[in-house]
Amino acid sequence: MTGQRGPRLDRNGSRFVDDFATASLTSMVDPQDGLDSVELGAIIRERRQAQGMSLSQLAEQAGVSTSFVSQVERGVANPTLSSLKAMVGALNFSVGALLESKPAGSTGGDDEIAVLRHGERRRIVYPGTQIANELLSPNLQKRMEIIWVEAAPGQGSGGHPHVHEGEEAGVVISGSMKFAVGGQEHVLNARDAIYFPSTRPHSWESVGDEDLVAIWVITPPTF
Repeated sequence: MTGQRGPRLDRNGSRFVDDFATASLTSMVDPQDGLDSVELGAIIRERRQAQGMSLSQLAEQAGVSTSFVSQVERGVANPTLSSLKAMVGALNFSVGALLESKPAGSTGGDDEIAVLRHGERRRIVYPGTQIANELLSPNLQKRMEIIWVEAAPGQGSGGHPHVHEGEEAGVVISGSMKFAVGGQEHVLNARDAIYFPSTRPHSWESVGDEDLVAIWVITPPTF
């Protein structure tokens, strides 16, 4: 991510602050880093056709309308993060797979060690949203998936709560997150963390006046 600098403690050491987190998410988005709607639609169409699946079959499995799938594939409609996960899940790949297009990072000759430098990771800004992700783990073949999350106030997972196998943990770096899991809501502020089984229905939203920045860990990789 161009121009990022790492988080630091403020003068009284009470919380993490980050130079780029104080700016609006819109101003941080480099169009060259974002996944535009046409590119996303082409990926979904290519995957669907490779599996011999019709528009209506994908729509039925994803729980959306056929016309919506067609619009997404043509780049004229932007899916929510929730509907995007439903569509790619029906096509047997994950949202996280969109983040794997860049090399895993330098390893110094050791295949078990990967250093993913700032500015060298694939950064995805989902079309029609102010949500950005970066994959902090080298790929989706490891036992855990680590994701950098940024979201402007009011942005979130959207739609129905997510349910899948595994376990998750997350920590808020800056901003605030309203997190719903297992029928309970929790507001997480800077330095707050949460851990839960992914089999519990869960969803999130960036709340407050400041952009949300968080790190999320999922095992096994299912995002």
